[in-house]
Amino acid sequence: MEFTKLIAIAFIGTILSVLFKKEKPEISMAIALITGVAIFTVSIYKINYVINCINDLTKKINISHMYFSTIMKIVGISYLMEFAIQICKDSGEGAIATKLEFGGKVIILTLSFPILLSILNTIVNIIP
Repeated sequence: MEFTKLIAIAFIGTILSVLFKKEKPEISMAIALITGVAIFTVSIYKINYVINCINDLTKKINISHMYFSTIMKIVGISYLMEFAIQICKDSGEGAIATKLEFGGKVIILTLSFPILLSILNTIVNIIP
């Protein structure tokens, strides 16, 4: 029933943010940021369940832990980057958000490169 917590947090945060928006926009923005962090915190606990299930699956099908950990890092970085980008956009800093998005893509490309090399090596070894 975590979705009800998320909806409640979002609803309360939205109402408080709208109430303060005209007279105290800085408080409204702080409420929006705090609401975002609270939603992120509630959501992150559910990711642990998914990670444990995927970890068990990789053990059963005998996949290298390096690939699993790299993929989970990429997923985590993408979620965190998206969260940070949305905070920047909510704060009215679209230019910083765009640059953060670019930086995140470069980091993800760098992390995924060993997996790409491994796949290419496998393909090269299969082809006679």
